[in-house]
Amino acid sequence: MDDAEAAGSNGRAEPVRPVQRTRWWWLAISPAVGLGLVWLGITTPPAFYRAAAVTGPEAAGAAGRFVTSLAAIATASRQEGAWGVDMQERDINAWLGTDLPRNHPEILNGSAWGRLSRPRVRLEPKLARIGIEVSTWGITVVAWADVEVTMRSANHFVVSIRRAGLGSLPLPRDAVLKECGRRLMKAGLETQMQRFRDRSVLLAVVPDRLAERPAAPPSGPRQPSRRWEVDSLRIDRGSLTLAGTSRSLDRPRHAERTSP
Repeated sequence: MDDAEAAGSNGRAEPVRPVQRTRWWWLAISPAVGLGLVWLGITTPPAFYRAAAVTGPEAAGAAGRFVTSLAAIATASRQEGAWGVDMQERDINAWLGTDLPRNHPEILNGSAWGRLSRPRVRLEPKLARIGIEVSTWGITVVAWADVEVTMRSANHFVVSIRRAGLGSLPLPRDAVLKECGRRLMKAGLETQMQRFRDRSVLLAVVPDRLAERPAAPPSGPRQPSRRWEVDSLRIDRGSLTLAGTSRSLDRPRHAERTSP
């Protein structure tokens, strides 16, 4: 009988086995792995944002088509009657990527979250998926939101958020809605947050100063005052349709009376 067997038969302690360090090693690195996965989720942009990019030589032409659509609305506002315009998702994204930062940088400036750039949109039935890059402290991530837009009445829009996130990290919908309100105010609209049932909504109104054209321009012949209104809005897959009316605000002149 050797010494180990003798020790066991005498009731003495068994030889100490080697400590299993695998479990402790995993517990030590698991926080780092978790942080890495969270970081990867935050910094990975959603698939729709990558797919909505419009680059290359065709971007200028697509942006020009969107500008033409806006010009059509301006032209319709000077004419009596109904009007309608259909805008394509690709043209909108081309304008957001080229003309907006160059000609209207004030709309993107002044965010409390960081520097905003490269806004893009994916249009789905009754839904606009909006994404934008947010840069702060040398880090750039994509914030996104699924936005519903409906109409309460002419020139009165109701905006609500279905979902929002920073990469795969959820964001509070009310905070995103407030930021949407600030962006729309910079674009000239009047906004107000309200609580409707179990969620917040944003009311956006086209003010009279934008909806009405002056009756007497500084130079040139007098033109009748007109008011344009957006009466309906429809979001389909890949397209946005606006329809409305333009009408004169001047009272018609009475025909001269002839003597009896």
